[in-house]
Amino acid sequence: MYSSRKKTVEELPEELTAIWSCSDDNCNGWMRDNFALSSTHQCPLCQSEMVKGERMLVALANTSPLHHKAED
Repeated sequence: MYSSRKKTVEELPEELTAIWSCSDDNCNGWMRDNFALSSTHQCPLCQSEMVKGERMLVALANTSPLHHKAED
């Protein structure tokens, strides 16, 4: 049975997140730092060098067993 009731949209918490973004002005590639697979950062879209930065993004936790958390 179809229900036309609108569901309330839950706001997701955002946080300042470290990212890597492509240095090529014609490329929109970027990735979260905690999802990067290597210490050398090359854009997977155009193979240009990537630069470190920050963005306000929805908070996500990387639960992959391959993720190596930096020790403090």
